[in-house]
Amino acid sequence: MPPKIEERPVDIYFNEADLIYKASYFAAIISVLLMLFGLITFVWAIPFPHLAFLDKYNGYLNWASFLIAATIYYLLKLSPMVSYIMLFMLFGFSYGIIQLEHLQKSGGPALWIVGFGVLIIGLVIQMLSFKQKDVDKRAHQMLISPVWLIVFLLKKIGIRY
Repeated sequence: MPPKIEERPVDIYFNEADLIYKASYFAAIISVLLMLFGLITFVWAIPFPHLAFLDKYNGYLNWASFLIAATIYYLLKLSPMVSYIMLFMLFGFSYGIIQLEHLQKSGGPALWIVGFGVLIIGLVIQMLSFKQKDVDKRAHQMLISPVWLIVFLLKKIGIRY
């Protein structure tokens, strides 16, 4: 009998979510990207207090900075490769959010409305496509879905995570 290989937490999360998302990978990928972008955008729009010691750099720090830092730290403990991919993905989201801020300043929709709307659309796709009866399992599924997305893409490319 071959020795049993101990699974890392990221493997357990991936296997758990992969069973749920097997029905429709396309809907899963779209819903995860929309939920993540909507959440980061919505948190980015929450006003951050003015801190005098930041001086001219006051606009560069917001609540999304702390959310991004905590997410990357947690993912770094799970798998460094997953955290790097998530960091680059969040850099791309940050660029898009900054463009939305410029659009808002020129008379477009408020940033929090865009973020909240995108988050709701992602949640609706998630709930309609992947039915879970238990609320705890559904919440856990939504929390681990970004990890699933990155591991899924890395497996498709053939990179070890």
